[in-house]
Amino acid sequence: MRATLLSKSLLIVFLLQLLSACNLLEQNKVPAPVVSAGELCESELTSIEFGDFCQVNHWHNELIEYSEISWPERNTKIKSLSDKPVDLLQKVLLSHGNDTPYASRLRAQSWISTLQTLSDKTMTQLLDILFYQANQQLLELESAITILSRVNSRQSKAIENQEALLAEKENIINTQQRQVEQLLNIEASLVNKEREEQ
Repeated sequence: MRATLLSKSLLIVFLLQLLSACNLLEQNKVPAPVVSAGELCESELTSIEFGDFCQVNHWHNELIEYSEISWPERNTKIKSLSDKPVDLLQKVLLSHGNDTPYASRLRAQSWISTLQTLSDKTMTQLLDILFYQANQQLLELESAITILSRVNSRQSKAIENQEALLAEKENIINTQQRQVEQLLNIEASLVNKEREEQ
């Protein structure tokens, strides 16, 4: 009875400690900074260089518009843009699609790196989170798939070569077995002939 009371008391003390620890965690949480529509460009220079792209809503509208355009059309538009920061940003947005080829996605990574050196901290973080990291993962996956496909193809060819070699060796073995059987038949017929003669 006393042991049960003691274990219940310990359980209550433990639960109170756990609750107080949870409360401490709540107090230590630092709220993430909220980016308002006008905070992507922190300096006047970047506001001039990036124009409407300083507004989050503009990014949203452009992404929706570009998502409805096929890759060949987006690629044509990319080729018509210059290397000014605002155009580089448009190139990145135009390259952000499921149907974008590997080489174009890889090229977009270099544009993002260039933009990150030209933009303010908030826009740099946005570029990194929305495009660079996701794009990098896709590139790595595609590279891995390509490498695995090559390895698989090489192994398939090696297996085919081994199968051909095995078939060739089986033919040689079968030929040799037939020759041995013929020799045994000849020997048996000679032995039989010799017995008949005795």
